[in-house]
Amino acid sequence: MVSLNKLNKQQRKAAETIDGPLLVLSGAGTGKTRTITYRIAHMLGNGIPAKNILAVTFTNKAAREMVARVKKLVGPAVNDMQVSTFHSFGLRVIRENYKIFGLKRNFTIYDANDQVAIVKKALRSISVSWKKYKPEDLLYTISKLRKPDSDKIDFSEIDGVDAAVAQGVWERYRRALRASNAVDFDDLLFLPLRLFKKEKKILKKYQNKYKYILVDEYQDTNSNQFWLIHSLAEKHKNLCVVGDDDQSIYGWRGAEVRNILDFERHFKGAVTVRLEENYRSTSSILNVANSVILKNEGRKEKKLWTRKKPGEVVRALVAPDEMAEAELIVSDIISHRKRNGSKYCDYAILMRMNTQARQFEEVLRRHKIPYVVIGGMQFYDRKEIRDIMGYLKLLVNPNDEESFLRVVNVPPRGIGEKSIERLGEHAAKGDRGLYESISDLEKNSEISENAKKGFLEFFIFVEKYRKKLETAVKPSGVVREMWKELEYEKELMTSSKTLEDVKSRMANVESFIDGITYFEDQSKKPSLEEYLRQITLETEDDDEEMQKGKLAVMTIHSSKGLEFPYVYVAGAEQGMIPHIKSVVSDIGMSEERRLFYVAVTRAQKMLTITYPKARMKYGKLEEKKPSEFLDDIPEGLLEWHENAYGKIVSEEETASNFAELKNMLAGID
Repeated sequence: MVSLNKLNKQQRKAAETIDGPLLVLSGAGTGKTRTITYRIAHMLGNGIPAKNILAVTFTNKAAREMVARVKKLVGPAVNDMQVSTFHSFGLRVIRENYKIFGLKRNFTIYDANDQVAIVKKALRSISVSWKKYKPEDLLYTISKLRKPDSDKIDFSEIDGVDAAVAQGVWERYRRALRASNAVDFDDLLFLPLRLFKKEKKILKKYQNKYKYILVDEYQDTNSNQFWLIHSLAEKHKNLCVVGDDDQSIYGWRGAEVRNILDFERHFKGAVTVRLEENYRSTSSILNVANSVILKNEGRKEKKLWTRKKPGEVVRALVAPDEMAEAELIVSDIISHRKRNGSKYCDYAILMRMNTQARQFEEVLRRHKIPYVVIGGMQFYDRKEIRDIMGYLKLLVNPNDEESFLRVVNVPPRGIGEKSIERLGEHAAKGDRGLYESISDLEKNSEISENAKKGFLEFFIFVEKYRKKLETAVKPSGVVREMWKELEYEKELMTSSKTLEDVKSRMANVESFIDGITYFEDQSKKPSLEEYLRQITLETEDDDEEMQKGKLAVMTIHSSKGLEFPYVYVAGAEQGMIPHIKSVVSDIGMSEERRLFYVAVTRAQKMLTITYPKARMKYGKLEEKKPSEFLDDIPEGLLEWHENAYGKIVSEEETASNFAELKNMLAGID
């Protein structure tokens, strides 16, 4: 039995409340993960079988952390528990019932890049003016309009969308998925929902399997995730949801804050526990956070407090323009770090928009400060990684046409766009896929002999390693052998500027293959298809770069769930936060206020808020005013530095670096 003595009174109440619906309102920095971990350990210690517990999170990283923490408390008993993201859980359901969905066992998951590729191809086939459409926008519209219970979409009432084009793209998109034996991310939720609605016996089986359900970050659930959980929990009603409505900041991607606000209405007799003691920030920072979020209406009442001392007063610094703001912040970090002996990874610069990062990158590079832009190019988005993944997807699923099109001429095999187009026509005549149709290509007189040779070489190459994979105990050996024979360096030589770049990108692939080896060591029955599904659902953990001692530059959205000793919230101006598009509605303003609250509560020891008096727009300086959220902070909680730029950079060690810039900006009031 795990002792709960290390939990505070409210945390303990949450951990001990096992049966029935439970809402845990966990404010920022109040020990949410600790509470969840001990609650699961307490359940296992009280005889609840691990196989009957389902814990759902929003990131693979959070799922891994949860398992690791529980394992420290109860040992291997946690191994039989299902801990996953919503999409991973949906994948599990589809994998266990793939025949019902008309899929083959080796189905593929198409990620965002694959989806964009399908839409581009569909656009080219139905519209002569296809270039005027943005595939990403069409995908967003399709995803927004899709319903779990039907594949029909009505585009006629959507402003700014050509209904005929959108309909044509959607029909071709669905056909392409089916032909490729593939599903997309929406399917990972829609198909299980459809299954549970139509097949009550199957739903009952899952309800009896997962008698106890826990959902983390419940405030971020959308309607489909809500109904998925609601369906599973409907029978036993042992549902614990953990979250904070004050940190609901993903409305733009479908999250519905009402899910957490109305939990007691959806589940009658629910117990509510509030976690309000903050273990992260000083009282000075929490006073600012509380005063800002208090202005939001329709929220669950809670107030963060701490036993910590007030610490440093929260500062508000003003700069002449956005470039000067970047200079100001970097200068302040240099000075502060020198005085305190802190590391660069102790600092974070938070912004409302990705576009604000440019000036910070410029100044940080100039001062040779190691930094990472969180949310930049992800590892799995790199060309070399997508290329090897294309080959591996073909090995397990030859019907995957997007992977075929990506790698058939990588490295170059003398196959051009025209030859691929004619291969498509050849495949259509035989009602087959592109890959399969290569087998009798010699009969086709419209494709050049050189292209035929290239197609055949590609086919023989892939088939060779498909057969090797069938008998291999560990797929990593086959992948490594295939990659060596591929001589991918030839491809990189055409797109890389330097030999060092080639070496770096080849090293990325080696790292990728090492990941397969690691997966094999962790899995009882390793398979390449399972590995590919897993990494398609993975997101790159940028905090690995921060662990290398780098300063973090990121949007506030990206900072959710993170904490830093020293935080700078940049661009705290009207029109930026709150964003100009949000001020027209109460809902938008409420979310912007929550976003600012999230930014403030990332700070542990020191919080600095900055804004520029002017920002460049279309080549002209546009005057800016401080964010209205700053007006909500009572006098005395903020220490204003109206002329902060001159004051901060006047320190001996940095003055010379900015003298020229100061002269240039001297005319700005």
